[in-house]
Amino acid sequence: MQRRQRQAQRRRQRRWRWGLSGGFLLTALLLIGGITTQRSAPTTSNPLEAMENLFIGPRVHYGLQTAWRTQLAGRSERVSIALYSAQTGQLYSRTNAADHQFHMASTVKVAILAGILRQEEGHLTAQEKALATRMIENSDNAATNLLFEDYLGGQAGLQATFAAFGMTHSTAHKAWGLSTTTPADQVRLLNQIYFSSDQLNDQSRAYLRYLMAHVATDQQWGISAGSDSFALKNGWLPYGKDQWIINSIGYIDGPGANDYTIAIYTDHNPSMASGKQLVEQLAQATRQAMRRLDD
Repeated sequence: MQRRQRQAQRRRQRRWRWGLSGGFLLTALLLIGGITTQRSAPTTSNPLEAMENLFIGPRVHYGLQTAWRTQLAGRSERVSIALYSAQTGQLYSRTNAADHQFHMASTVKVAILAGILRQEEGHLTAQEKALATRMIENSDNAATNLLFEDYLGGQAGLQATFAAFGMTHSTAHKAWGLSTTTPADQVRLLNQIYFSSDQLNDQSRAYLRYLMAHVATDQQWGISAGSDSFALKNGWLPYGKDQWIINSIGYIDGPGANDYTIAIYTDHNPSMASGKQLVEQLAQATRQAMRRLDD
């Protein structure tokens, strides 16, 4: 125990020294775009930890933007990514398709279930639970059609769900997979599931987390790349000539307090395989950048 405490103290001291030497750089980074505040950063009564938290936000921003810029360089696909760090309380994002709204494909299924749980205050019937399991764990479209039309209320019900969760840049479509969104909007929804919520009760949040942690093995690609503990929902949809929509949203657990929600949306992929590879390269680079915070 004493050895672990000494190691933790040395890590804090290293971060403190980094903060002092990089103070001017960090001040400048605070002025760079790409950081938006989702909630107040975590507080602590420990002065050393409080000072560390002051500097960690810009470190996260710099690490993520560097990784994402490298991954997106020269890409012809349209790509957008957003991440919320529980450690800093900030939302980070990058895109090569400004003002573009992405078709949600099957990632909309999380919002559909969240909307139903919100309406019914978490009290689903056995039939609804069976359909929800098929929709999230297996991405079953027939089950989704029933839940969307018969329980959520179709396009109007989905739009009401977006409004309730503060997803102001999302638009419902009568063909649910063609609903449009931004990664930042998806992170807002994910935060209500994984961190705190004024729309979902604890029972509803736990149910959504369980299903997203138990998706079928062959669908566990995407934001999970490079992570051992995750929960997700992916979406994929061919459209046009040799074009694919490939999306992945979810939650990455730890290590330590280094949890985050993340959404990656892409289109104009020449194949499903290339789209999956792009999403996983971004996810892997993101995980590596976040892990460096614990060095």
